[in-house]
Amino acid sequence: MGNKTIRIGIVGLGGICRSRHIPGLRRIPNVEIICVANRTQESSEKAAREFDIPEICKDWQELVSRPDIDAVFIGTWPYMHKEISVAALHAGKHVFCQARMAMNFAEAVEMYKTARQTGLVAMLCPVPIGLLYDATIKRLYRENRLGEIRLIRVQSLSDAYADPNVPMNWRKDHRLSGLNMLTLGMYIEVIHRWFGWTRAVEGDTQIFIGERRDPSGDLVKVQIPDQIIFHALMESGFPVQYLFSAVVHHGVDRIEIYGSEATVFYDVANEKLRMASRHDKEFSDVPVRSEDAYDLQNWRVEQDFIDAIRTGTEYHPNFEDGLRYMQVIQAVYDSAKEKRQIELHDPTT
Repeated sequence: MGNKTIRIGIVGLGGICRSRHIPGLRRIPNVEIICVANRTQESSEKAAREFDIPEICKDWQELVSRPDIDAVFIGTWPYMHKEISVAALHAGKHVFCQARMAMNFAEAVEMYKTARQTGLVAMLCPVPIGLLYDATIKRLYRENRLGEIRLIRVQSLSDAYADPNVPMNWRKDHRLSGLNMLTLGMYIEVIHRWFGWTRAVEGDTQIFIGERRDPSGDLVKVQIPDQIIFHALMESGFPVQYLFSAVVHHGVDRIEIYGSEATVFYDVANEKLRMASRHDKEFSDVPVRSEDAYDLQNWRVEQDFIDAIRTGTEYHPNFEDGLRYMQVIQAVYDSAKEKRQIELHDPTT
Protein backbone atom coordinates (compact mmCIF):
# COMPACT_ATOMS: atom_id res chain seq x y z
CA MET A 1 0.00 0.00 0.00
CA GLY A 2 3.06 2.26 -0.04
CA ASN A 3 2.43 5.43 1.96
CA LYS A 4 -1.28 5.41 1.28
CA THR A 5 -3.31 6.28 4.36
CA ILE A 6 -4.32 3.15 6.27
CA ARG A 7 -7.72 3.45 7.93
CA ILE A 8 -8.32 1.46 11.09
CA GLY A 9 -11.41 0.43 13.02
CA ILE A 10 -11.17 -0.78 16.62
CA VAL A 11 -13.45 -3.42 18.12
CA GLY A 12 -13.25 -3.43 21.89
CA LEU A 13 -11.34 -0.29 22.83
CA GLY A 14 -10.22 -1.35 26.29
CA GLY A 15 -7.17 -0.99 28.52
CA ILE A 16 -4.31 -2.02 26.25
CA CYS A 17 -5.75 -0.22 23.23
CA ARG A 18 -6.03 2.92 25.34
CA SER A 19 -2.59 2.73 26.90
CA ARG A 20 -0.50 1.28 24.06
CA HIS A 21 -2.13 0.74 20.67
CA ILE A 22 -3.78 4.11 20.07
CA PRO A 23 -0.64 6.08 21.05
CA GLY A 24 1.46 3.67 18.97
CA LEU A 25 -0.73 4.01 15.90
CA ARG A 26 -0.86 7.79 16.18
CA ARG A 27 2.93 7.99 16.05
CA ILE A 28 2.86 6.47 12.55
CA PRO A 29 2.37 8.83 9.57
CA ASN A 30 -0.66 8.29 7.33
CA VAL A 31 -2.56 6.07 9.75
CA GLU A 32 -6.07 7.06 10.80
CA ILE A 33 -8.36 5.54 13.42
CA ILE A 34 -11.75 6.28 11.93
CA CYS A 35 -14.29 4.25 13.92
CA VAL A 36 -14.87 2.18 17.05
CA ALA A 37 -17.36 -0.45 18.18
CA ASN A 38 -17.55 -1.41 21.85
CA ARG A 39 -20.09 -3.65 23.58
CA THR A 40 -22.57 -0.80 24.05
CA GLN A 41 -23.33 2.40 22.19
CA GLU A 42 -22.65 4.35 25.38
CA SER A 43 -19.19 2.81 25.70
CA SER A 44 -18.46 3.44 22.01
CA GLU A 45 -19.50 7.07 22.28
CA LYS A 46 -17.36 7.58 25.37
CA ALA A 47 -14.30 6.04 23.71
CA ALA A 48 -14.85 8.10 20.54
CA ARG A 49 -15.01 11.32 22.55
CA GLU A 50 -11.99 10.45 24.67
CA PHE A 51 -9.76 9.56 21.73
CA ASP A 52 -11.19 11.87 19.09
CA ILE A 53 -12.38 9.02 16.85
CA PRO A 54 -14.74 10.40 14.18
CA GLU A 55 -17.38 7.64 14.08
CA ILE A 56 -18.92 4.81 16.04
CA CYS A 57 -20.52 1.64 14.71
CA LYS A 58 -23.56 -0.01 16.26
CA ASP A 59 -21.75 -3.36 16.42
CA TRP A 60 -18.59 -5.11 15.23
CA GLN A 61 -20.37 -6.57 12.19
CA GLU A 62 -21.05 -3.08 10.88
CA LEU A 63 -17.44 -2.08 11.49
CA VAL A 64 -15.80 -4.98 9.63
CA SER A 65 -18.15 -4.58 6.66
CA ARG A 66 -17.28 -0.92 6.08
CA PRO A 67 -15.58 -0.41 2.70
CA ASP A 68 -13.47 2.47 4.04
CA ILE A 69 -11.69 0.27 6.61
CA ASP A 70 -8.31 -1.28 5.72
CA ALA A 71 -7.53 -2.97 9.03
CA VAL A 72 -9.30 -4.05 12.21
CA PHE A 73 -7.82 -3.96 15.69
CA ILE A 74 -9.51 -6.48 17.98
CA GLY A 75 -9.22 -5.60 21.66
CA THR A 76 -11.96 -7.86 23.01
CA TRP A 77 -11.59 -10.83 25.34
CA PRO A 78 -10.76 -14.18 23.66
CA TYR A 79 -14.39 -15.29 23.29
CA MET A 80 -14.83 -12.90 20.33
CA HIS A 81 -11.45 -13.28 18.64
CA LYS A 82 -12.26 -16.06 16.20
CA GLU A 83 -15.60 -14.70 15.03
CA ILE A 84 -14.36 -11.15 14.44
CA SER A 85 -11.01 -12.18 12.93
CA VAL A 86 -12.54 -14.58 10.44
CA ALA A 87 -15.25 -12.11 9.42
CA ALA A 88 -12.76 -9.27 9.04
CA LEU A 89 -10.37 -11.33 6.93
CA HIS A 90 -13.20 -12.52 4.67
CA ALA A 91 -14.20 -8.86 4.32
CA GLY A 92 -10.71 -8.07 3.02
CA LYS A 93 -9.40 -6.40 6.17
CA HIS A 94 -6.00 -6.92 7.73
CA VAL A 95 -6.30 -8.02 11.36
CA PHE A 96 -4.47 -7.23 14.56
CA CYS A 97 -5.82 -9.35 17.42
CA GLN A 98 -5.15 -9.26 21.11
CA ALA A 99 -3.63 -12.30 22.80
CA ARG A 100 -4.59 -14.96 23.72
CA MET A 101 -5.42 -15.92 20.13
CA ALA A 102 -8.60 -17.96 20.66
CA MET A 103 -10.73 -19.94 23.09
CA ASN A 104 -9.23 -23.28 22.02
CA PHE A 105 -7.16 -24.98 19.34
CA ALA A 106 -10.09 -25.59 16.97
CA GLU A 107 -10.82 -21.86 16.83
CA ALA A 108 -7.15 -21.11 16.26
CA VAL A 109 -7.09 -23.55 13.32
CA GLU A 110 -10.00 -21.74 11.67
CA MET A 111 -8.34 -18.36 12.19
CA TYR A 112 -5.02 -19.61 10.79
CA LYS A 113 -6.61 -21.23 7.73
CA THR A 114 -8.61 -18.09 6.96
CA ALA A 115 -5.49 -15.94 7.19
CA ARG A 116 -3.66 -18.27 4.79
CA GLN A 117 -6.57 -18.34 2.36
CA THR A 118 -6.92 -14.57 2.23
CA GLY A 119 -3.21 -13.75 2.27
CA LEU A 120 -3.87 -10.72 4.46
CA VAL A 121 -1.79 -9.58 7.41
CA ALA A 122 -3.00 -11.37 10.54
CA MET A 123 -0.98 -10.38 13.59
CA LEU A 124 -1.31 -11.07 17.30
CA CYS A 125 -0.24 -8.77 20.09
CA PRO A 126 3.07 -10.08 21.47
CA VAL A 127 3.55 -10.74 25.15
CA PRO A 128 6.12 -8.21 26.43
CA ILE A 129 7.83 -10.84 28.61
CA GLY A 130 11.36 -11.36 27.36
CA LEU A 131 11.21 -8.87 24.48
CA LEU A 132 14.06 -6.86 25.98
CA TYR A 133 16.32 -9.92 25.76
CA ASP A 134 14.87 -11.73 22.74
CA ALA A 135 17.72 -11.05 20.36
CA THR A 136 20.33 -11.63 23.08
CA ILE A 137 19.03 -15.05 24.08
CA LYS A 138 18.57 -16.11 20.45
CA ARG A 139 22.16 -15.06 19.76
CA LEU A 140 23.52 -16.96 22.77
CA TYR A 141 21.67 -20.05 21.57
CA ARG A 142 22.64 -19.59 17.90
CA GLU A 143 26.30 -19.02 18.73
CA ASN A 144 26.32 -22.10 20.98
CA ARG A 145 27.40 -20.01 23.99
CA LEU A 146 25.11 -22.11 26.17
CA GLY A 147 26.34 -25.42 24.81
CA GLU A 148 23.84 -28.26 24.60
CA ILE A 149 20.56 -27.30 26.27
CA ARG A 150 19.90 -29.84 29.02
CA LEU A 151 16.87 -28.32 30.75
CA ILE A 152 14.68 -25.24 30.78
CA ARG A 153 12.52 -24.44 33.77
CA VAL A 154 9.68 -21.91 33.62
CA GLN A 155 7.75 -20.80 36.66
CA SER A 156 5.03 -18.21 37.16
CA LEU A 157 3.85 -18.16 40.77
CA SER A 158 1.56 -15.65 42.47
CA ASP A 159 -1.25 -15.27 44.99
CA ALA A 160 -3.63 -13.60 42.52
CA TYR A 161 -6.43 -16.09 43.31
CA ALA A 162 -5.29 -17.37 46.72
CA ASP A 163 -8.15 -15.53 48.43
CA PRO A 164 -11.43 -17.37 47.76
CA ASN A 165 -13.26 -14.05 47.96
CA VAL A 166 -11.40 -12.60 44.98
CA PRO A 167 -14.08 -12.30 42.27
CA MET A 168 -13.89 -14.09 38.95
CA ASN A 169 -12.43 -11.75 36.34
CA TRP A 170 -12.39 -12.44 32.61
CA ARG A 171 -9.06 -14.27 32.78
CA LYS A 172 -10.59 -16.76 35.21
CA ASP A 173 -13.92 -17.08 33.42
CA HIS A 174 -14.01 -19.97 30.93
CA ARG A 175 -16.96 -18.34 29.17
CA LEU A 176 -14.69 -15.46 28.13
CA SER A 177 -11.23 -17.05 28.05
CA GLY A 178 -11.91 -20.65 27.01
CA LEU A 179 -9.01 -23.00 27.74
CA ASN A 180 -6.50 -20.20 28.36
CA MET A 181 -5.01 -20.79 31.79
CA LEU A 182 -3.20 -18.20 33.94
CA THR A 183 0.01 -17.05 32.18
CA LEU A 184 0.52 -20.37 30.41
CA GLY A 185 0.08 -19.13 26.86
CA MET A 186 2.36 -16.16 27.48
CA TYR A 187 5.30 -18.29 28.52
CA ILE A 188 4.77 -20.86 25.78
CA GLU A 189 4.95 -17.96 23.32
CA VAL A 190 8.23 -16.81 24.88
CA ILE A 191 9.84 -20.27 24.81
CA HIS A 192 8.71 -20.76 21.21
CA ARG A 193 10.26 -17.40 20.26
CA TRP A 194 13.59 -18.41 21.75
CA PHE A 195 13.88 -22.14 21.08
CA GLY A 196 11.35 -23.31 18.48
CA TRP A 197 8.24 -25.48 18.66
CA THR A 198 6.98 -27.97 21.23
CA ARG A 199 6.80 -31.67 20.31
CA ALA A 200 4.96 -33.29 23.24
CA VAL A 201 3.42 -32.42 26.60
CA GLU A 202 2.31 -34.23 29.71
CA GLY A 203 0.67 -32.31 32.51
CA ASP A 204 -1.61 -31.99 35.47
CA THR A 205 -3.91 -29.22 36.68
CA GLN A 206 -5.63 -28.39 39.95
CA ILE A 207 -8.57 -26.23 41.01
CA PHE A 208 -8.45 -25.41 44.71
CA ILE A 209 -11.32 -22.93 44.91
CA GLY A 210 -14.28 -24.41 43.08
CA GLU A 211 -16.62 -21.41 42.91
CA ARG A 212 -16.22 -17.66 42.58
CA ARG A 213 -18.57 -14.76 42.08
CA ASP A 214 -18.51 -13.11 38.68
CA PRO A 215 -18.87 -9.31 38.24
CA SER A 216 -22.67 -9.62 38.32
CA GLY A 217 -22.49 -11.32 41.72
CA ASP A 218 -23.50 -14.78 40.49
CA LEU A 219 -21.68 -17.77 41.95
CA VAL A 220 -20.00 -19.56 39.04
CA LYS A 221 -18.23 -22.90 38.94
CA VAL A 222 -14.50 -22.40 38.28
CA GLN A 223 -13.24 -24.34 35.27
CA ILE A 224 -9.91 -22.61 34.62
CA PRO A 225 -7.23 -24.22 36.82
CA ASP A 226 -5.59 -22.48 39.75
CA GLN A 227 -2.41 -24.45 39.16
CA ILE A 228 -0.73 -26.14 36.19
CA ILE A 229 2.34 -28.36 36.21
CA PHE A 230 3.55 -29.93 33.00
CA HIS A 231 6.53 -31.35 31.22
CA ALA A 232 7.20 -30.47 27.57
CA LEU A 233 9.61 -31.87 25.02
CA MET A 234 10.85 -29.46 22.38
CA GLU A 235 11.37 -30.35 18.73
CA SER A 236 15.05 -29.62 19.38
CA GLY A 237 15.03 -32.54 21.84
CA PHE A 238 15.44 -30.91 25.24
CA PRO A 239 12.82 -30.83 28.03
CA VAL A 240 11.03 -27.83 29.52
CA GLN A 241 9.40 -27.96 32.94
CA TYR A 242 6.53 -25.52 33.45
CA LEU A 243 5.11 -24.60 36.86
CA PHE A 244 2.20 -22.18 37.16
CA SER A 245 0.17 -21.31 40.22
CA ALA A 246 -1.94 -18.31 41.22
CA VAL A 247 -2.78 -19.60 44.71
CA VAL A 248 0.65 -19.58 46.38
CA HIS A 249 2.39 -16.87 48.38
CA HIS A 250 5.84 -15.35 47.85
CA GLY A 251 6.11 -16.74 44.32
CA VAL A 252 8.07 -15.19 41.45
CA ASP A 253 8.19 -15.38 37.66
CA ARG A 254 11.46 -16.80 36.38
CA ILE A 255 12.95 -18.68 33.44
CA GLU A 256 16.03 -20.83 33.99
CA ILE A 257 18.06 -22.14 31.05
CA TYR A 258 20.61 -24.86 31.80
CA GLY A 259 23.16 -25.65 29.11
CA SER A 260 26.30 -27.78 29.11
CA GLU A 261 28.46 -24.63 28.90
CA ALA A 262 26.43 -21.98 30.71
CA THR A 263 23.34 -21.27 32.78
CA VAL A 264 21.05 -18.28 32.24
CA PHE A 265 18.45 -16.93 34.67
CA TYR A 266 15.79 -14.45 33.55
CA ASP A 267 14.12 -12.54 36.40
CA VAL A 268 10.87 -11.46 34.78
CA ALA A 269 9.63 -8.94 37.34
CA ASN A 270 12.94 -7.08 37.51
CA GLU A 271 13.84 -7.50 33.83
CA LYS A 272 17.26 -8.92 34.68
CA LEU A 273 19.18 -11.48 32.65
CA ARG A 274 22.09 -13.13 34.44
CA MET A 275 24.52 -15.75 33.21
CA ALA A 276 27.30 -17.97 34.51
CA SER A 277 29.56 -20.24 32.51
CA ARG A 278 30.26 -23.70 33.89
CA HIS A 279 33.58 -22.38 35.22
CA ASP A 280 32.10 -19.32 36.96
CA LYS A 281 31.29 -19.28 40.65
CA GLU A 282 28.98 -16.30 40.40
CA PHE A 283 26.35 -14.98 37.98
CA SER A 284 26.82 -11.67 36.19
CA ASP A 285 24.47 -9.42 34.22
CA VAL A 286 24.25 -10.16 30.50
CA PRO A 287 24.93 -7.00 28.48
CA VAL A 288 22.56 -6.20 25.64
CA ARG A 289 24.30 -5.15 22.43
CA SER A 290 22.98 -2.02 20.77
CA GLU A 291 21.87 -4.02 17.73
CA ASP A 292 19.95 -6.39 20.02
CA ALA A 293 18.24 -3.70 22.11
CA TYR A 294 14.46 -3.45 22.30
CA ASP A 295 12.74 -0.40 23.78
CA LEU A 296 9.90 -1.79 25.89
CA GLN A 297 8.54 1.67 26.59
CA ASN A 298 8.09 2.29 22.87
CA TRP A 299 7.44 -1.18 21.54
CA ARG A 300 7.24 -1.60 17.79
CA VAL A 301 4.15 -3.77 17.53
CA GLU A 302 1.93 -1.20 15.79
CA GLN A 303 4.75 -0.19 13.44
CA ASP A 304 5.43 -3.85 12.65
CA PHE A 305 1.77 -4.34 11.75
CA ILE A 306 1.62 -1.27 9.50
CA ASP A 307 4.95 -2.14 7.85
CA ALA A 308 3.65 -5.64 7.09
CA ILE A 309 0.61 -4.13 5.36
CA ARG A 310 2.59 -1.54 3.41
CA THR A 311 5.72 -3.42 2.43
CA GLY A 312 5.16 -7.09 3.26
CA THR A 313 7.73 -7.00 6.05
CA GLU A 314 7.90 -10.19 8.13
CA TYR A 315 6.06 -9.87 11.43
CA HIS A 316 5.55 -11.84 14.64
CA PRO A 317 3.58 -13.17 16.33
CA ASN A 318 1.51 -14.12 13.31
CA PHE A 319 -1.45 -16.51 13.29
CA GLU A 320 0.89 -19.49 12.91
CA ASP A 321 2.72 -18.48 16.10
CA GLY A 322 -0.65 -18.25 17.84
CA LEU A 323 -1.79 -21.56 16.39
CA ARG A 324 1.32 -23.22 17.81
CA TYR A 325 0.86 -21.93 21.35
CA MET A 326 -2.88 -22.66 21.27
CA GLN A 327 -2.01 -26.23 20.26
CA VAL A 328 0.14 -26.55 23.38
CA ILE A 329 -2.55 -25.04 25.61
CA GLN A 330 -5.09 -27.52 24.20
CA ALA A 331 -2.63 -30.39 24.70
CA VAL A 332 -1.99 -29.45 28.33
CA TYR A 333 -5.74 -29.40 28.94
CA ASP A 334 -6.24 -32.74 27.18
CA SER A 335 -3.24 -34.33 28.89
CA ALA A 336 -4.47 -33.35 32.36
CA LYS A 337 -7.96 -34.60 31.57
CA GLU A 338 -6.89 -37.88 29.96
CA LYS A 339 -3.84 -38.54 32.19
CA ARG A 340 -1.48 -39.23 29.30
CA GLN A 341 1.25 -37.67 27.21
CA ILE A 342 0.05 -35.80 24.13
CA GLU A 343 2.21 -35.88 20.98
CA LEU A 344 1.86 -32.79 18.80
CA HIS A 345 1.54 -32.91 15.02
CA ASP A 346 2.37 -30.08 12.63
CA PRO A 347 -0.78 -27.93 12.85
CA THR A 348 -0.07 -26.11 9.60
CA THR A 349 -0.53 -29.19 7.39
